[in-house]
Amino acid sequence: MANAMSKRNDMQDGRIDPAKLDAAAKPRRKRRKRNRPEPAAELREWETEADKRAHARSYPPGIMLEPAGFDDEHWTSPHNDDSLWTLQLADAFGTRSRSVISTFLSQLEALCGQSHWDDEAKQWRLDENQFNAALALVNNVKPRNEMEAALAAQMVAIHLLTMKVTAFAIKHEYDTRTASAAAKLARTFTLQMDALQSLRGKKSTAHQSITVRKELHQHVHYHRGEDESEGQPHEPPATIVDQCTALPSTKPGGQAMQVSGGEGQDKMPHARGR
Repeated sequence: MANAMSKRNDMQDGRIDPAKLDAAAKPRRKRRKRNRPEPAAELREWETEADKRAHARSYPPGIMLEPAGFDDEHWTSPHNDDSLWTLQLADAFGTRSRSVISTFLSQLEALCGQSHWDDEAKQWRLDENQFNAALALVNNVKPRNEMEAALAAQMVAIHLLTMKVTAFAIKHEYDTRTASAAAKLARTFTLQMDALQSLRGKKSTAHQSITVRKELHQHVHYHRGEDESEGQPHEPPATIVDQCTALPSTKPGGQAMQVSGGEGQDKMPHARGR
């Protein structure tokens, strides 16, 4: 009751705008933060080794965005040494060309969304977290040249698209077409990983082993007028198992050469690795 009287007095004094007052709104209670216990002892022991592994990884270049008006932003270094930053970007993209660096930055920037409205700059700001994450992903691939950097950038694009499409498919579980598209995108990412390994000469070779079984069945013929007990089969009952093992071939592509299981037996066609 006292709160209502206070609000009415404030309205009469002009301190509250009635047009902005929501009569249906209820006062929100702040939720208390739950108590969090101290980390377990084994987790503290694990922390030391995890810290060493984290510092052993390559340091990503990073980027900062400064507003330049008309929804435009400048790329700037996250530290005050611009020459060092340029060298970091060159190493991340496997190049020494400033044009290549600028092109890749523009393409990665286009993958990022907007994060918030900058009231001071009067413009929407790009999501710096997404931009820095994209740079870190490309840097983690450690491209040796521009071609590998291009593939790494495409992998980042496919990853971002896969996560968005998958999230949409999960929220709309009856949308099977979207779920199928998410599965295809995931397979595309795997193919990109294989392509990267192929560029680096690390493509795995598949080997196959094929077993061929030939069975001879018993056939018994009886002549008219003869006792059934005296009938003799033309061929004795037998089951012969011939095995063909695939030997590694000297030819590239995982092609296996077959060894025949017996004389007169037709040779199997060469087995091709995936």
